[in-house]
Amino acid sequence: MVESIIDSLFQLSLSTSSGVQILLFAISALFVVIAALLLAHRNDLGWWALIMAVFSGPIISAMKYDLYALFYGVPLLLLAIFGLWRFSRFELKGKFIRMVTRTQLTVTSVVGLLAGIILLVALHFNVFLFNGSYLSATPEVWAMYVSDAVIFASFVLIARGVRSGWLLLAAGAISYVVVYFLVSPMLGMLGLYVFTALAALYGWYQWRALPAASQPEPTQEEIALEAAAKAALDKLNSADDK
Repeated sequence: MVESIIDSLFQLSLSTSSGVQILLFAISALFVVIAALLLAHRNDLGWWALIMAVFSGPIISAMKYDLYALFYGVPLLLLAIFGLWRFSRFELKGKFIRMVTRTQLTVTSVVGLLAGIILLVALHFNVFLFNGSYLSATPEVWAMYVSDAVIFASFVLIARGVRSGWLLLAAGAISYVVVYFLVSPMLGMLGLYVFTALAALYGWYQWRALPAASQPEPTQEEIALEAAAKAALDKLNSADDK
């Protein structure tokens, strides 16, 4: 019964390695949806869901079928752990909810984000990047690799309180929907990425009223330097008056 449902949703057979890999990928996508919904409410557990997404998909698949894929899976795991750490810097309210403050998207952030996406795509090709095989990859493969990198990279922005990270997550999910619809319209995968896009838009809406990040309090040294500069300026002004 269960196998027939899986077969109808994902058009796969669990008796084949490709079928198992697609199923692991689907479980990973489901955890991404859960992570997005939890983080929309600023819940720390969302990062654990993202860690599970990496484990259930890239990590297990790499350990079972291709260890070279760990070149991609391990950085994704570190990315999720970074999100957990960065989110923990926000003030805690209750058991798991964080008082997230909104951070503006800067030019430096955009450049770093683009570099990170390019790096993730390169790591996804792993050894094929060095023997030139990536040049023969189809446009669909490139689109899927870029979409996957965009989805995971968006969580770096979300971890920092950048609201536009949700729109980036939605864009990556929608890109996946288009690719699956054109190449292999599996109802299960289409549904998962539609829900990912909806969860991302929900997160963007939920974060609309976040307070802006306050400026850090000046240190004693900065206060002393400012007072000295003001005193020197006052002396110059008084000398000019004389």
